[in-house]
Amino acid sequence: MKKTIVLVNILFTGLFLFSLSSCVTGPSSVSEEELYSIGKAYFDLGKYNEAEVWFQKASRFKKTEAASLYYIGRILFIQQKYDEAAQIFENLLKKDADNLMLLKAAAFSYLASQKFEKAETLYKRVVALSPESKDSGYTYALVLYGLKKYNDALSILKNLNAHAGEDRDALLLLARTEKKLGYPEALDHYSKWLEKGDDPVVLKEFAEVAGGQSLFARAIEALKKIKQSNREAAAGLQKGEIDFLLGKYIMISDPSDTQGLKYIESALAAGYKDETQFNLLLSDSKLSDNQKQSIKALMLKER
Repeated sequence: MKKTIVLVNILFTGLFLFSLSSCVTGPSSVSEEELYSIGKAYFDLGKYNEAEVWFQKASRFKKTEAASLYYIGRILFIQQKYDEAAQIFENLLKKDADNLMLLKAAAFSYLASQKFEKAETLYKRVVALSPESKDSGYTYALVLYGLKKYNDALSILKNLNAHAGEDRDALLLLARTEKKLGYPEALDHYSKWLEKGDDPVVLKEFAEVAGGQSLFARAIEALKKIKQSNREAAAGLQKGEIDFLLGKYIMISDPSDTQGLKYIESALAAGYKDETQFNLLLSDSKLSDNQKQSIKALMLKER
């Protein structure tokens, strides 16, 4: 409510001045500070299109040029025009190369557009200027992860004590980095993250790590949480894939459990027929010949 009153007052003043300008000196009678203030008031209210109009006007004046362009860059970022936003921040950096706020804005814009190489160059400067910043360190590690520089990302995350779990984002990135590197510690860090949440994507990743370490009961438990809450799509799984995974892990861990084959049948009935995954399952030495024959029979039945 207070913001609305402030905006009304500013707009009233602006309109009053503009009305005077029509019979006196023209638009230049409105000061650059007033133009900028109207833009900022609209921005604070989330009216970004209106805010951009006023920031564009204010950007024509030297005194309010940099601040107005910065907010135009932020508006472009909000509108998911990441490359355009980054270009504005980069242009501002030409006049203020060590401005930490601009460096972070440009780097984050490139990160959002998955221009990881450009983001890495900028984040190196950010970290050099603010080595104590945990947020900058985490985001730099995220960029390195995007570049598949997993060892470098891991080194930064260890320095940030990501394993402590105080920063859940850093803890999850640590688990994912260790997963990429094939480190068994990933399972513990996924487990620690899941103590305070059960995001379906994370549950799926946990199941993959657990299955890779032959901890099939833990993998099955995680997958059942996804299935029981109908979050297969949210986990990025194809239709029927959850049943395939459950069937695979059950058949491998307990050949006497007929439930595994039923899950495979359910997966096929749902339309899941990923040849690569079925071939990998059929070539798994942990399955008996009888189990493999049963799977092949189901596959023929569903053709």
